[in-house]
Order: sequence, then C-alpha cells, then structure tokens
Amino acid sequence: MESSDTPPPRGPLRGVRVIEFAGIGPGPVATMLLSDMGADVLRIDRPGAGKRPVFDVVSRGRRVVELDLRTPGGIEAALDLLQHADALIEGFRPGVMERLGLGPDAVAARNPRLVYGRMTGGAGTVPWPRSPATTSTTSR
Repeated sequence: MESSDTPPPRGPLRGVRVIEFAGIGPGPVATMLLSDMGADVLRIDRPGAGKRPVFDVVSRGRRVVELDLRTPGGIEAALDLLQHADALIEGFRPGVMERLGLGPDAVAARNPRLVYGRMTGGAGTVPWPRSPATTSTTSR
C-alpha cells in the first residue's frame, strides 16, 4: 500500500530517489531532511505499520509502501525498488539486512551505483555491539 499525498519534490536533491527501511533514531530524521531538500523518499514499512499519527513530523515528505521482508516476495519487491534508487538508509541491528538478503553486497549486485547508508547506533564501538541502541544511549 503506497500513499501518494506527498507533493512533488523541489530543491537541490530533486530527482534523487532514497529508499528508507522504517526504523527509529537517526534514519527517519536523515530521510526527513533529504526530503526537505527535494529527494523522493520512499519508506518501506512492515504490513500494518504504515499509518502514523498526524503529529509525526519526522515522517513528513515521504511515500510509504508496506512489504513483508520475511517473505521471498517482499525481499524481491524491495530489491526491485532498490534497483532504481540512488540511496538506501537503514538503521537495523548489525547483520539484519544481510540475513534478509538486503546487505550491501546483495544490493550492489543489483544496483552498483547505490549509496548504502547504515546507521547502527555505535555498533562496533561499544562493548555490546549487537544490542539495539542510538547515539544518545551509547554516549557518556
């Protein structure tokens, strides 16, 4: 299900297509800012998660498609979308995108020019790199 109530993009990033894998933390804020600058942002949500509260300003300026990434059809649909994108932004725990078959190597095989943006909340720099976290919970 894709919503289409977003006005056409304007700004310096007009024509840049960004695929956001829905999450929390810096990813939605980053894609909000990219959208503010004119990028065409499409967020991939879990089925049933696409309806956000009206006051959710971080979700502004993007379209939404719901895909079940636990199914082969959902993964293939995501890869098809990524084949025509300029950038991907995700903030899952380390290894999640690889387990789904959507890691950098798999995506680059379909779209070698895609910029793969990964925000994992300090993974690799903290004593508990596989735990979910954001910068605010890992900073001292």
